[in-house]
This record gives sequence, C-alpha cells and structure tokens, in this order.
Amino acid sequence: MPITTTIDRWLGMIFTTAEPVITDRDWLQHHAALRDLPDFDPDFDQLLDFRPVVECRLSPQTLRLTALHPVFAACSRQAFVTDNNLTYGMCRMYEILSAGHSQRIEVFRDMRAAAEWLGLNRRCSLDAAAGRPMVKAGRPVIHRPRQKSRQSSE
Repeated sequence: MPITTTIDRWLGMIFTTAEPVITDRDWLQHHAALRDLPDFDPDFDQLLDFRPVVECRLSPQTLRLTALHPVFAACSRQAFVTDNNLTYGMCRMYEILSAGHSQRIEVFRDMRAAAEWLGLNRRCSLDAAAGRPMVKAGRPVIHRPRQKSRQSSE
C-alpha cells in the first residue's frame, strides 16, 4: 500500500509513511481507512513522513475534499514532514484548507522539528531517520523526569 499507518495507543500517536508516488486515490483511501482502524482515536496526534515521496500526484480538489471532512478532533495535531518542494507545497495547501475546519496541521522539512512540535521529544526518543520512536524490548524509549536524589542529613 502506498501509505502505511501504525498506531501506538500508548503514545497516543499515529505514524504514517508515504511511498515514492502518492496519488489522489492513495490519499482518499488513507483518509477513509483511518476511521476503520481498530486502534484509531480521533484525539491522537499524527506524524506523516512524506520524505520518501518523489512524485506527488495530489490534486487541489482531493485536498479540499479531505480537508472539508476531517477525521481528527480539534485537539489533535498533524505534522507533515517532507523535503521535496512540490510535496511541501501540496502539504501546505492542505494545511491552509484544513485551518478553517479546526484542524491543527503544520508542515516541516525537519523530522526533529516536527517531533518537537508534537511533543514526541517529551514522550519518547525518536529515531529521526525513520520517523518512529526508538524501541527497546518492544516498547518505546520513554523520557521520564529524573527523580531528585535525597541526601540524608546527618
């Protein structure tokens, strides 16, 4: 499938990656399929890694249609990451079209900046190259606040 999605309920995140060619049909199928995923929650945030995309065949009509019918709640955030100029422009168009429908979308050229905006750097360690959380023993590497060491007063 040209767009793959992984949901991490523990992190409250949806990780989406697009393959080198993305079409209207791919985007519409992805948009429709999200709601049907068993672990989908409209309050989750989404990180969309579009860096692999080299050919973006999304039409303004398709972007407008999906922007008019959001699947995410107003409290969620979607971060698109791409380094291709055409794909960046199409993602920005989607961001602008979605803004009037209570959607919080940002487009980035840098994975670390996107992760920071989503708060992933506070939730887990991110493998920026893969756009996924780093995992040890099957669980994300989670950042936990350090406990202050108690010094005994003698």
